[in-house]
Amino acid sequence: MGLSIFLKGFNLHIPLVRVFIAIIIIMFGIKLLFGIKTHKYNKPKHYSRESTINYSGSRNEYNIIFSSGIIDLTDLPADAKDVEINVVFGSGTVILPDSIAFNINPTSVFGSTVLPPKRPELQGKPIDIESNVVFGRLEYKYAPPPKATAKHAETEKETF
Repeated sequence: MGLSIFLKGFNLHIPLVRVFIAIIIIMFGIKLLFGIKTHKYNKPKHYSRESTINYSGSRNEYNIIFSSGIIDLTDLPADAKDVEINVVFGSGTVILPDSIAFNINPTSVFGSTVLPPKRPELQGKPIDIESNVVFGRLEYKYAPPPKATAKHAETEKETF
């Protein structure tokens, strides 16, 4: 506003709003041309290979694209962030720890999602899992956490 009054004092007529809008459009075009990114992050993807993807605390999105794979979330802590799982033109199996409550929100387009049975006996805030399946299949299974499995194996050895 002050700049506009100053310019009118010298009898200069510059349309400041139009110039501002033009500068914004030009900056947006330069960003598109040169691909300047405002943030960088590592988002591992798995294409065209069968693999096992283990839980990592630094990521909350897991993708299986044009392949089959196992997403092992048995190391997932009870206070973990929500998880997103995407399967496109492939098949996947998600292994969940049997000691944590989950709220699974599946979306399937020309595919299927096989949900595990509900576990009402588990208490606490459930972890939300959003899954998207396009032309594929995703199955959820429960398994004991790795530490419980090792403890269970030791108990079996002692009983015999």
